Amino acid sequence: MAPPSRIIDLITEQRALNVIDLKVFALDEADKMLSVGFQSQNKILFSFPPDITHVAIISATLLLEVMNTTGQFLRDPIRILVKRDELTLQGIKQFYVFIPSDRYEFETLCDLYESCTIT
Repeated sequence: MAPPSRIIDLITEQRALNVIDLKVFALDEADKMLSVGFQSQNKILFSFPPDITHVAIISATLLLEVMNTTGQFLRDPIRILVKRDELTLQGIKQFYVFIPSDRYEFETLCDLYESCTIT
């Protein structure tokens, strides 16, 4: 997750990120990224993508006041809300795998992926 200031830097200063043909802009962890501390940066950030860009705001927890600020940069938003009691972590498992060297990360991940059943 990169803060808005980092994305702005990649677009303006480093010119490493071209948003001219950007089709989708997804903002994950929106509860943090749209908080009061980032408001001025978000105004700048959301001025870059062209009008045809689809914007997705994603968060497991999004306060009503933060959700209301999205009206500043979303056009005709569609909100998909999940009731808190419908959220479940059933079936989610976490593992810790010690890897002695970064060289083996990708191969280890591939091995794990092949051995797991994902539904």
